[in-house]
Amino acid sequence: MPTTLKDIAKATGLSTTTVSLVLNGKPHRISQEKCRLIKETAKKMDYHPNRLAVGLIKHETKTVGLILPDITNVFFSEVAKGLEDVLREHGYQLLLCNSNDRHEQEISAIHMMNNQMVDGLIIVMSSETVGEKEKQTFAALKRMKRPVVLIDCFNESGGFSTISIDNFKASYIAVEYLVSLGHRRIACICGPLGLKTNDDRLRGYTAALSDSGIPFEKALICQGDFRYQSGYDAIPVLLPKKPTAVLCLNDMMAYGAMNALNNQGIRVPEDVSVMGFDDIFFSQITSVPLTVIRQPAPEMGQKAGQVLLAELSAHAEPQQIVFEPVIRVRKSTKAVNNGNGPLGVC
Repeated sequence: MPTTLKDIAKATGLSTTTVSLVLNGKPHRISQEKCRLIKETAKKMDYHPNRLAVGLIKHETKTVGLILPDITNVFFSEVAKGLEDVLREHGYQLLLCNSNDRHEQEISAIHMMNNQMVDGLIIVMSSETVGEKEKQTFAALKRMKRPVVLIDCFNESGGFSTISIDNFKASYIAVEYLVSLGHRRIACICGPLGLKTNDDRLRGYTAALSDSGIPFEKALICQGDFRYQSGYDAIPVLLPKKPTAVLCLNDMMAYGAMNALNNQGIRVPEDVSVMGFDDIFFSQITSVPLTVIRQPAPEMGQKAGQVLLAELSAHAEPQQIVFEPVIRVRKSTKAVNNGNGPLGVC
């Protein structure tokens, strides 16, 4: 059992009120000798304030909630690390919950965070949270009556701060880059349709094709779920369409696509170029380092923390922060091979 104020009072022979005044930093006329005894005893007994009890009194718990869809995705781990670094500097602790990319678990996590009396909440919504489900999540967040920051999401009229990348521009410049290498049959492995982040990336993809004079082919788009396996499973579907390049709308699907190609004896990038979207740590150290659009996960986590703290301390107005996309060229992409590869590229 954790040490309580009553335990310290019993050990020192002083009243619980006296101990509470000293350890909670409240005004008092207690002698320095007694103060020293109380603090030394508290340290020896490994006393830590009950944040929930303190929160009931001060209306703050110095905790911030974070709800992520999939903590096994390194992108979200990097977001959490950036956020925690900022919070720690300001004396806040992080309470993390994983929704397993399920809307129902997301709603449950919001209720749990509310019951834990977090001072504010940062959330990356699940890929299921679209349409009516998105409205349900926004309603649950509003009922918390606490500052909320959305990462990789949009809520133009909902009164929440948002942190995102320019997703349309990001995929546009990805396609532009692949076209500059001579690619014209550019496949795309996307995430769930209806998710605004994904849909904006798809719009950038199709717009860049159009502006480059390349006809759009629906058959070159394969829907995944932002997980490794969906990238792997997309390759057998796309190969009969003879793509020369595959743009994956996150890094995890790109890893799956690269391994699927390799298992079929198709070389990356000699036969097919592959491009990702995120730039998580592993993208630099894969056997063929991945060319990506960088979505700066640590910086997005840090900025989310800064925005939330501003709302907590100064009641700042909600902000919409949009990061500019940056391309990182590595070894998974190259110019087309003029039809000499196994796919009959032309």
